Amino acid sequence: MLKRVVILYHPRRPQAIVEAEWLAGALSARGVETLLANAWAEDVSPDLGASADLVAAMGGDGTIIRVARMLAPCETPVLGVNLGRIGFLAALTPQAMHEKVNAIAGGDFWIERRTMLAVVLTDDGNDQHFLSLNEVGVARGPSPRAVHVHTQLDGGAFLDYTADGVLVVTATGSTAYSLAAGGPILYPESTDFMLTPVAPHLHIGRSMIVPGSTTATLSLTGDRPGVLTVDGVDERPLQPHQPVEVRRSRHKAHFARLGPQSYFYAAIAARLS
Repeated sequence: MLKRVVILYHPRRPQAIVEAEWLAGALSARGVETLLANAWAEDVSPDLGASADLVAAMGGDGTIIRVARMLAPCETPVLGVNLGRIGFLAALTPQAMHEKVNAIAGGDFWIERRTMLAVVLTDDGNDQHFLSLNEVGVARGPSPRAVHVHTQLDGGAFLDYTADGVLVVTATGSTAYSLAAGGPILYPESTDFMLTPVAPHLHIGRSMIVPGSTTATLSLTGDRPGVLTVDGVDERPLQPHQPVEVRRSRHKAHFARLGPQSYFYAAIAARLS
């Protein structure tokens, strides 16, 4: 039986608040201490999750990604409840959550550990650090013109892309933007990651899968600035020759799963058939 569950919800989705309150009541009735909080509030911190057995994230993929990134250092498992169409991150719909509340209260779930990326942007001698669950993008930004992206793997030159951008993608991100750009799908707990070009010009548009021990460095060549994006949330201007270093993080995202461990393949078949 779980002792304490934190429930984080999207504040602009009325259904998220309703379902969060329902889950809090249902768990409290079963003897589980609960805490409700706005997932997007500025004062929400990893401290909330550090003292919990489970954190339920109510919203869309953006809310689930935000909560998973925040809680990665404390390794508290995240139970994603998606209020829209079920994707590859959320474990449950609201209806399934109602049906499985006894299993949730009893801690009857397994933990899926997903690789994350540590990102360093060097800016005038100062390093900015980011943690990525999905993908890191070096892209053209608002300009309609392609950018030139130089890539290095473990310090050695790899390819110079002329494209709308280049993504460094985790297994989690392989079912997101990278998939739309023609990249392959990696199984959820893969420690490898890949480089995926977006709308490459005069190149074969294929992804390159590399071992998780690899350090990838991306920079813009020529005179066109661009942008660095991390999980579609963090965005920074990027100047030519400004390096972005990406490597596997020591942190992992922990997701609570109530279904069979083969759930991912069933979801792939359902989405792609």
